[in-house]
Amino acid sequence: MIEPPSDLPDKTLLACLRVDFGLPIDRLTFLPLGHDAQAWVYRGDASEGDSYFVKVRVAINNKAGLFVPHHLAGLGVQGMVAPLAASGGRPWAQAARYAVIVYPFVAGATAMGIGMSDAQWRRYGELVRAVHEAPLTRTPALASMLRREKFEADGSAAVQRIDAHIADRHFDNPHQEAVAAYWRTNRTTVRRVLAASVDLGRAFALDDPPLVLCHADIHTNNVLVDEDGTLWIVDWDEAMVAPRERDLMFVIGGIHDSFVKDRQTQLFLQGYGDVETSETGLTYYRCAWAIGDIGAYGEQVFYRPDLGATSVAEAATRFLGLFEPGSIVDIALRSRLAS
Repeated sequence: MIEPPSDLPDKTLLACLRVDFGLPIDRLTFLPLGHDAQAWVYRGDASEGDSYFVKVRVAINNKAGLFVPHHLAGLGVQGMVAPLAASGGRPWAQAARYAVIVYPFVAGATAMGIGMSDAQWRRYGELVRAVHEAPLTRTPALASMLRREKFEADGSAAVQRIDAHIADRHFDNPHQEAVAAYWRTNRTTVRRVLAASVDLGRAFALDDPPLVLCHADIHTNNVLVDEDGTLWIVDWDEAMVAPRERDLMFVIGGIHDSFVKDRQTQLFLQGYGDVETSETGLTYYRCAWAIGDIGAYGEQVFYRPDLGATSVAEAATRFLGLFEPGSIVDIALRSRLAS
């Protein structure tokens, strides 16, 4: 989020980092990054010069995501950023009502922000293939912890709830009114994407596709490029067991026309290796991603009084951007027409 939580003073967070993680961090810098309305991130700098990436969450909704990078690193997969252990050994601690997770700080920039060379696009493909081929049979505790694909778009319930909530109601908040007005005007489009996600999810489930370990949010904004050009995969909050199309959707077609070009897709696949993909599956995940974003930004606008005005305005802007040409709703509907 772009504003820090108002009820978590820096001194409370610093105390958690020092006591629960044993880290001599004495300075916090809030980083206005990410679109997750349940999470905030900081850079923590210690007196001896070490730096850490600190994530604060309302709750740990997917504990498996904290253990997957450790599992992959243990298998020898390079480029995994895993959380540090707090007291008691678990990879998070509590500060007031928030869960706190700490990672080593990777100095660099996102691949989406600075781009990647041909070799790095191939390496990106190699890393995703390594994730998909990682065995889980020897780690039954992790395997049982991981979510499994249900072939139902995560945001479906939120979209239906918001659709009923706005009805013909007028909102005094200008951002809520703008989103509600646009939603009502484009209700047919929203419902088309929702119906497509339902139909395609059912069809893809009937195909009984093989399931693999997936990052589930592996667009290039979750790939860091360090100062040496090494790639690091971050943000495993959505990790799950799903068809490989769940991840490949981000590089085959993508979630925005500007994020991945055809040549970059080909470079990625050179690194990933031979694979047959399901167009039904890829189209389902594009539609599901669109529904997830519509629901998530809609909820931030209408149901999050705890968010600051700047965050609500940002959510409204991002909601409207979903429907622009070349963005995810357009991509989803184009894919649906072609399938």
